[in-house]
Amino acid sequence: MSGFSASGRLVGALTACVVTGLVVATTGCSNPSTLATAPGSTVRPAAPASPVVPIVWAPCPGGSSLQCAAVSVPVDYRHPAAATLSLAVTRASATGVASRQGTLVFNPGGPGESGNQILPAVLDRLPPAVRQSFDIVSFDPRGVGASRPLDCGTSPAAAASALPVPVPGSRALPGTPLYAAMARSCRQQAPDLVPLVDTVDTARDLDRIRQALGLSKLDYYGLSYGTVLGAVYADLFPHRVGHFVLDGAVDVGASLTTQAAQEAPAAERSLDHLLASCSAAPACPLGHDPQMAYRSLLSALTRNHLPAPGRGDTYPVTVGDLDTAALLTLSVPGFTPSFYAALIAARDGDGGPLRTLALELETDIDGAPLVDALWAITCNDTAVHPGPIAAGDQARALAAKYPLIGAYAVNYTMGGCVSWPAGRRPVAGIHPEDVPPILVVGNTGDPNTPIIGARHLAALLPASRLLTWRGWGHTWLLSGSADPCMQRLVTNYLFGTGPPPPHSVCG
Repeated sequence: MSGFSASGRLVGALTACVVTGLVVATTGCSNPSTLATAPGSTVRPAAPASPVVPIVWAPCPGGSSLQCAAVSVPVDYRHPAAATLSLAVTRASATGVASRQGTLVFNPGGPGESGNQILPAVLDRLPPAVRQSFDIVSFDPRGVGASRPLDCGTSPAAAASALPVPVPGSRALPGTPLYAAMARSCRQQAPDLVPLVDTVDTARDLDRIRQALGLSKLDYYGLSYGTVLGAVYADLFPHRVGHFVLDGAVDVGASLTTQAAQEAPAAERSLDHLLASCSAAPACPLGHDPQMAYRSLLSALTRNHLPAPGRGDTYPVTVGDLDTAALLTLSVPGFTPSFYAALIAARDGDGGPLRTLALELETDIDGAPLVDALWAITCNDTAVHPGPIAAGDQARALAAKYPLIGAYAVNYTMGGCVSWPAGRRPVAGIHPEDVPPILVVGNTGDPNTPIIGARHLAALLPASRLLTWRGWGHTWLLSGSADPCMQRLVTNYLFGTGPPPPHSVCG
């Protein structure tokens, strides 16, 4: 997507491996934020905290070669002594001890994705020299995974099946009742945590992790929403920035409405490409005219929902599931065969395979719901939330202009925020000063963080360098990690030989 929400959920579908964290208490300190504040509010400098304790590693459970630990952070940085929570952290040691260069901290995006569960899936996608020479450290951010997860009871199946366009006679975004209930439930179940699950505090947590690792500078690789976290960290702690790769860059300065307007044409173009590629194949499962087959199913699901899959899933399969499964496939092309099979099954009256794919976007690797944490972070990070009517009107407009999947951009970027209170510490006004060159990566065919986001983020970061990959799918690391040109340029940057030449393009 072209905004903060949901853009890293796609990484979780790459593996079923689960890594959990052990609890070892450590603490640290952070600097004042330079980010914008909501009207009438003030972001106060973080109060001093107790001295940092070096991280203590132990083998992860289950016989994994990974190591696990935890870092203790304040729940509220304005009152650091009031309460703490433990962030689960995982490390994959460099494979070449003799050539070890340092530590690279990784965030997979989301927001709401477990970095610990995903870490095993991405290790082989990193450039070989980077994997050989860097310890790779990941973590579950606050409110996520094993770091006091925020689970307010919102059903992933309900989120997947939410209709993208208002039904006749209504102007409100159809998912509004679901997300209004989510907002109420979260406030009731975790009133102390919900307002503090945001990127500003996660960036401060990231600096605690840096200190616990004993690093004077942070080397960092962020995917999708992880590029937002990296940009916020650079704004808060510019003197701690080492080498940052921000891959699948988000347009951090864009409103939710702008994010939806940017994503809709990118997703539509990607779906057109996918269907055209099938048509050109020797034996396309969708027949000689795959776009017509897709449009027919879209029309049928718009008129009539398919029965709920059963086995505890009571939500009918809708065009919302079709859109969700489509975006998953466009972002992670490895799902294409399953997607085609799900389309055929739905055509024949069985929506189960379509729901299964859609849930890959709404749950983590271990099956835990992503919905509540994802929307808490997304909505807390933004000061202006379009209401149900404004969101519904935009969905209608995008559906008219991009009829295959364009309307879904509204659900995907802002659906959960239409009833959520405005964020107290929105991500805005990012202009880091005195930071070293940051490498910003964008894909020309990315369906949910369009290339315009990478261009805009690079313009916000002084001395940054934009690296463009000509390819389809979400982020270079997930969709084109074998590209030797990209591997060389990213490796050289992380090894300290400097950023790529201006206007570098691979693929």
